[in-house]
Amino acid sequence: MKRRNFFKLGLGAVLLAKPSFAEKGGETEVPRIKEYRTLGRTGSKVSAIGIGTARGCPVTVMCAALDAGISYIDTGEGYGRGTAENDIGEAIKGRDRKSLFITSKIQMMGLKSREEVVEKVRQSLQRLQTDYIDCLMMPGPPTVEALKDENFHQAMDLLKKEGKVRFIGVSHHGPRSQSEGESMEKVLLGAVDDGRFDVLLLIYNFLQKEAGEHVIQAAANKNIGTTIMKSNPLGRHFEMKERLEQMKKAGEAIDERMQKSMAQMEETAKKAESFLQKNNLKNPEEIKAAALKFVLDNPYVNTLNLTFSTFDDVQKSLKVAASGLSERERNMLAAFEKECGSLYCRHACGICESSCPNHVPVNTIMRYRHYFEDAAGEKYAMEKYARLKAPKADHCRNCPGLCRQACPYGVPIQGLLNMAHAQLTLA
Repeated sequence: MKRRNFFKLGLGAVLLAKPSFAEKGGETEVPRIKEYRTLGRTGSKVSAIGIGTARGCPVTVMCAALDAGISYIDTGEGYGRGTAENDIGEAIKGRDRKSLFITSKIQMMGLKSREEVVEKVRQSLQRLQTDYIDCLMMPGPPTVEALKDENFHQAMDLLKKEGKVRFIGVSHHGPRSQSEGESMEKVLLGAVDDGRFDVLLLIYNFLQKEAGEHVIQAAANKNIGTTIMKSNPLGRHFEMKERLEQMKKAGEAIDERMQKSMAQMEETAKKAESFLQKNNLKNPEEIKAAALKFVLDNPYVNTLNLTFSTFDDVQKSLKVAASGLSERERNMLAAFEKECGSLYCRHACGICESSCPNHVPVNTIMRYRHYFEDAAGEKYAMEKYARLKAPKADHCRNCPGLCRQACPYGVPIQGLLNMAHAQLTLA
């Protein structure tokens, strides 16, 4: 059996600690990273695509990605409650540490002193089994003012002197709710103006590009590195019809308002189906590939963080990174935006939240739904939703749908929230 097929079956993961995609004996060589970009003023050359979160990514798959030349790894203490950092520590054993760029994050909530921040970073270092973190990020500061946290900056100054942290950065995907913070764009532009942050992690995709482009351009003007998350706005919309049928089979009584909400969802699902047929596409993978190429086509994007769960995920991403965005793909994305833009609830948007009479944190719940639909993210998303102290989406079932009426993109958000509640609670 060819070594590639051997690993696809999962047997290689059992027998070998660090499988490689390198082919031997004259067999076809699989794609490798061909492009490395300079990560702003850090001066580091990083792979055009990186390992994002590492949550749910088996160590063997991560090793295969590293063997293929992927050098950027993004993670955080909260990803899998530290298990992601542990897995990364195993994957990088025996490798040239200087050839990798590892970014991690610590939660600042509740930390009241420089020493507490330092201790959090030391714990991450232990889990990662490394002497230093290339970039330590402040995750999701709610406001521009929060960027000035002196406990964080004093701790970073100390850790830099000790050689434990090389650079600092900020990640942001919008506030928990409009009432609890400022927009991603405002906070990250504030980070650019602050001058102390070297790298940014932000949302940017072909359906949600304006805010991202503003931040990316501002960062480029100051030679600040930019890394991208949530680059694929398609999710599993093409499987929506099947999931709607599952909800109907659950046996719950569906009132008039819920029927109307589900009818809107079914109409949305039909749009996706129709788009595939109209554009002669065999499956949604062609659009997803084009979506990733769109991000990489921006010369000011330094690396694109992706989630890998299988060896096949790695191979597909390597092939995407090896080819540019064609004119046909660019036109296809433009057509999709025009015809099916309502399929996507924009991350960190929050425009509809102020219209909700029950104060449901739409942005947060839809982010948890994104985690749920991501490979191996179901348990993590359900845990986050269970701990959510704000009103949950069960309030949306009998609501008149004011959020849907307020959405400028025509997203059937009430139906998506109802579906999110069903998924995240196994209701």
